[in-house]
Amino acid sequence: MHWDTDDIHTIHCFGDSLTAGYGAVPGAGWVEVVAKRHPEINWINHASLGALTEDILDALEGTAALTSGQEGFFFMGGTNDILCGFRLSSLEGRLTERLPSISGKVPLTIGIPPLATKESIWSGWQSEAVYERNQLDLAAYGDFLRELAKESNVCLIDFSHAFPLEDAWYYDGLHPNEKGYKRFADMAEAAWRIKER
Repeated sequence: MHWDTDDIHTIHCFGDSLTAGYGAVPGAGWVEVVAKRHPEINWINHASLGALTEDILDALEGTAALTSGQEGFFFMGGTNDILCGFRLSSLEGRLTERLPSISGKVPLTIGIPPLATKESIWSGWQSEAVYERNQLDLAAYGDFLRELAKESNVCLIDFSHAFPLEDAWYYDGLHPNEKGYKRFADMAEAAWRIKER
């Protein structure tokens, strides 16, 4: 499913450091790149570094409850939960319970976060002992989000397929570099079918 943003004048983006643009110079995160390309839309990036899914959902629900219409919403989270060792079934349960309710009220897009390279170990984001398990959980989480988006009939942006799992696309093995975020921006622009007004 794709969005048609003709009737959407504001897009709220909720997430963690991957949506905040961590790893790129200021203004080079993917939300900011799309915003520069399409200033006719009001872009609000609510992302917070280190945010867990529960925090992101709380912020998203609060803002969605106050919408006056003509506003779209983006959600991406879960990486920090997995890296912190939270059970995948618990993460999926929270999203199954809350995201369909949100998507029934406002236009919603779900983002699938990218996998990590082994550079994320040397950067201190996770230990070598849990790297393979976390990769499996991130991949399974992506499968879950694809199915949830299909069942909820919402737009999906699969950032896990944005670029090869190679350090050349990453700042630190977990967060994309500017080239990686530009690819994120290209995918968002295509998924939202943004046209010049």
